[in-house]
Amino acid sequence: MLSEDALLEDAGQSDLVRQALAEYQTVFDNAIVGICYTRHRIISRCNRRFEEMFGYAPGELNGQSARILYPSEAAYQRIGQAGYGHLITHRTYSDERAMRRKSGELFWCTVGGRRLDAKNPVSRGIWIFQDITKRRTAEEALQKANERLEQRVMERTAELRKANQALREQIARREKTEEELLASREKYRVLFETFPIGISITDDQGQVIEVNRALHGFSSRQAQAMLMRDLRTPDAELVHPDGSLPSKEDLPSERATRLNRAISDVELGLRYRDGRMRWFCVSAAPIPVKGYGAVVAQAEITERKRIQEQERQQRVELAHISRLNTMGEMAAALAHELGQPLSSTLNYLHGCQLRLDDGEGDPALLRSAMTQAIAHVERAGDILKHIRHFVRRHEPETVSTCLNALATEMVCFLDFERRQHEAQVRLNLDPKLPKVMMDPVEIKQVVLNLIKNGFEAMDEVPVQQRLLEVNSRRHQDGWIQLCVADRGPGVENKMLTQIFDPFYTTKRNGIGLGLAICRSVIESHGGQLKAERNVHGGASFRFTLPVDR
Repeated sequence: MLSEDALLEDAGQSDLVRQALAEYQTVFDNAIVGICYTRHRIISRCNRRFEEMFGYAPGELNGQSARILYPSEAAYQRIGQAGYGHLITHRTYSDERAMRRKSGELFWCTVGGRRLDAKNPVSRGIWIFQDITKRRTAEEALQKANERLEQRVMERTAELRKANQALREQIARREKTEEELLASREKYRVLFETFPIGISITDDQGQVIEVNRALHGFSSRQAQAMLMRDLRTPDAELVHPDGSLPSKEDLPSERATRLNRAISDVELGLRYRDGRMRWFCVSAAPIPVKGYGAVVAQAEITERKRIQEQERQQRVELAHISRLNTMGEMAAALAHELGQPLSSTLNYLHGCQLRLDDGEGDPALLRSAMTQAIAHVERAGDILKHIRHFVRRHEPETVSTCLNALATEMVCFLDFERRQHEAQVRLNLDPKLPKVMMDPVEIKQVVLNLIKNGFEAMDEVPVQQRLLEVNSRRHQDGWIQLCVADRGPGVENKMLTQIFDPFYTTKRNGIGLGLAICRSVIESHGGQLKAERNVHGGASFRFTLPVDR
């Protein structure tokens, strides 16, 4: 029998145990972490926080396998082996792992375990779970942010390296450009000073701010001022090649600045009071730099103009000689052509005389005979007028002329040549052909030579094939063309250009000046003369003239 004191003592200890168990239960139920006890990986009991963490109702997990808390069977087996294997050698175990709620949602938590049976950890254990999803999410977000930051830093570093490299390349290019610019400026300076053509530079007000040595050498300040700004002085005046006086707006430097484009090869002359002339070829181009006006190039061409005038006079003399030679070649035919109307006139006059002597002077018959005689004399007079006008010396004059009328006149004038060569002429002239500025006598010489050459080229072909075509037409680009085409043997390809050389001839008694003079005349009018082979045989000679000169 226990004594009363012993019984009281046992009763007091039982109260303390119950009080301790009550306190433990209170702590267990109200802990902020999930706590569970397991036996052989079966949940024997867990607190409310554990149930809430995994999404289960109170008491729903009791007696359940811990497998339902893992995301997969593989994870359950792997973690079990690692965890319980660790508890064999250590009293505690902890890690971070992904677990699965009842809804199937995965979340992260820290797990801490402690064995309750040292010999068999699987038999009994206590596990504490704490939801670290927010922390883990924050850490992952922070990690991703760090990764993005590192990536951005790497990208920015690469961009900076690239920018630095581009900057270094740009600096190198700029240094090279500056070196090239300095070299270019030096080359420009040397070129500007040593260029044989006079060059001046103006500002945006038209004032000359710089001239090179060549301009100082051949042009006085007075000449420079007249070509750039002043139109006349007490000693001289500025003139165009045609003798007209230019306005200030006509000056190349003014036009280049106003029109913002280059003005090339404008001829201007200085006519002094004593009659002397100095000629200059002036070109100007705008300078696209603020504060500048134009660069003006001046070259004195007085000697060139003198030589050109001398060549022109020689060409005129040579053309005159060629016309005389042509008339010499045509002398026999002309004598025969003149002999017919003169003989007819003489016959009519003798007939009138005989009728008067016989006293048979019928006024009507005499009037008819006299009319016929006058007509033949006038015909002979027209032929002589054409010849005299064609062979006379004349100063070249440029007038507005109808090319069709000129070609028709030459065809009519050479009608006796046509009959002599037994040829036919076909005219195909554009009725809308405009008049052009030309020297009629010189162009008549060209047309006469081409027609006469065409007749002569067909002497060796059958008479029925002797057809000469004279065509005119207008091009859309401001040119008119006259073509003389024959049906003769033609011209070999290698001779198409040689036939225009002076003293080159295919005629037995030719002197080789006709076509050379023709080309010179056409080129002096701003046109071109070419020879071509015809598809149907023979040769075509075409010349063009500009409508606006």
